Amino acid sequence: MDAKKKTIVGLFVAGTLLLFAVGLFLIGDSTQLFAKSFEVYTDFLKVTGLEIGTKVRVAGMDAGAVTVIDIPPQPGEKFRVRIRISEKLHSLVRQDSVATIQTDGVLGNKFMEVDGGSDASAKAQSGTAIRSKEPFDWGDLMTEVSDSVKSVSTIIAGIKEPVLTAVGNISETSRSANLLIKNATPQVQRILEASGKVADNIREMTQGVKEGHGVVGVLLHDEDLARNVKQAVVDTRQTIQNVRDTTENAKKLVAKIDESQIVPEVRQAATNLRHITDQLKSAVDKFQSSSADGGVAENLQRTLADAHEAMSDLSEDTEALKHNFLFRGFFRKRGFYDLGSMSAAEYKAGKLGKGFQQHRMSLETADLFGKDAKGAEAITPRGKQALDDAMTEILQFPRNGALIVEGYTGEGTAAMQYLEARRRAVLVRSYITYRFHLRPAYVGIVAMGAVPKDSGSGTGFREGIGIVSFYKK
Repeated sequence: MDAKKKTIVGLFVAGTLLLFAVGLFLIGDSTQLFAKSFEVYTDFLKVTGLEIGTKVRVAGMDAGAVTVIDIPPQPGEKFRVRIRISEKLHSLVRQDSVATIQTDGVLGNKFMEVDGGSDASAKAQSGTAIRSKEPFDWGDLMTEVSDSVKSVSTIIAGIKEPVLTAVGNISETSRSANLLIKNATPQVQRILEASGKVADNIREMTQGVKEGHGVVGVLLHDEDLARNVKQAVVDTRQTIQNVRDTTENAKKLVAKIDESQIVPEVRQAATNLRHITDQLKSAVDKFQSSSADGGVAENLQRTLADAHEAMSDLSEDTEALKHNFLFRGFFRKRGFYDLGSMSAAEYKAGKLGKGFQQHRMSLETADLFGKDAKGAEAITPRGKQALDDAMTEILQFPRNGALIVEGYTGEGTAAMQYLEARRRAVLVRSYITYRFHLRPAYVGIVAMGAVPKDSGSGTGFREGIGIVSFYKK
């Protein structure tokens, strides 16, 4: 019976090893791990989801994988991505080949595509660089659309002011012309009446002269006097004609204003503005109607929902895989499965890092945080220097376990204490992870909330953060 059990166990172990070997072979074959290969590298400003092991394709064919991603020392510099390509495709990779980061479908996996290059260019040698093309970003597209909408709004706002000014000037000119005619009319009438009276008087005087009455009749044969009288009559008629010409010119001025192109141009500008407004309204209505009928917006929402469900399923599968007997030894050895799922109660109970030594650094709120321009709490330059000093001491110990950032506060309700302590821990974790290039999976946070001060430190609760390094020698 014992021999039979041993045989079964041996067969089970042999089958497991065989399945592991087959899986390893399949994984290695999909990434060209066992094929003869060569390496090149390229630089990107943004890696956009690229990671070690990502597939590399040459002219659409699986050719290898990403081997190393070097993080730049400065924000303005580029990531250096090293890739391994199968030797059988070496003839297609030229010095003018271009590497791009692409996606399978809308929300598929990321992969790196290397085009075949040109016949005139030499083959890319192992260890040399090839050109790169930055990946397309939906956020950049939405920013450009937003900028375009703002530009249209600016143009409309710029047109509105000149149109209103022109209409106001036309209205003011019309009022001025009407006022000029209105004010001139009584004066013209008085001049005409005075001219009529003058003409009547001259006529009476002429009739009296013809009849021989008065001194004028005596001087009837005085030629100089006659010429003066005639000239006076001519001057009077000219005055009347000038008055008539003035009235006619005023009427022509008003007619020219009515017939000018200013008013039609203003009307055309207003028509164009209405037309643009109608087009914008039509575009918005079409987009809303397409969304209501299952258009772009609804499809995007469905796609995001499906992607969220797929990622949730994948997270559950990987979590189950962690506890499988083939892999759980690794997670037990490092002291934790997932820092993000660990609660404060579990942390306080000592479930993290059993068998690990601890090194703790504590920093007070006054030494770390201050108010920013918006009144929110943020890490000050002095606080960043204090964190740099603390991490310099912590990094002297082995980095084979977790690094926990504890948040403390004793102000407000229990909910407020939890949220404020967590926010402080998140700020510090973000800073030290980026500053010291730590692995995010090994850096966790715990909202400790209200914890009394140590004896000898006074009364009240601790305010600030604690950084705890778990390590094995």
